[in-house]
Amino acid sequence: MTKQLVKLISILLMLSITSFAPVFAKGDDKPLDGKKLVMVIKSADSSEAGMGLSLAHSAVKKGAQVTIVLGANAALYPAKKGAQRIFAAKNKTPRDMLKEIIADGGTVYLCSLCAKWQHLEQSDLINGVEIVTSIKIWDKLYEEDAKSLTF
Repeated sequence: MTKQLVKLISILLMLSITSFAPVFAKGDDKPLDGKKLVMVIKSADSSEAGMGLSLAHSAVKKGAQVTIVLGANAALYPAKKGAQRIFAAKNKTPRDMLKEIIADGGTVYLCSLCAKWQHLEQSDLINGVEIVTSIKIWDKLYEEDAKSLTF
């Protein structure tokens, strides 16, 4: 009898928890209206960078003001030409992910020192990417209430 009671209580508990799941899931759809996010992407690894770009794109879609700063080994991602590895989770290259983020309202900066290091000029980049100095990057990072993540 005790085993049956424990089993019944367990089933009822599971049912009550799963019935609240839609209520908790609604929080996932809440817009990020106006929240500021600066995503620094420096990795040449498409899996690592792809995760950061995917998170940034999600934030843009939810209303956040997202600025992506590309530097170091990620400086070639916005180049119009050149082979790139596919981020398997999205089946897209970082370049294609950047195009989508820009189309949806995200801002993309390329560090000027990194652009110089990779011999990139503004004309070498996809539309919407801006080569900027460290001052402009610092200004974004230190905006009031801005959060930053690095990949």
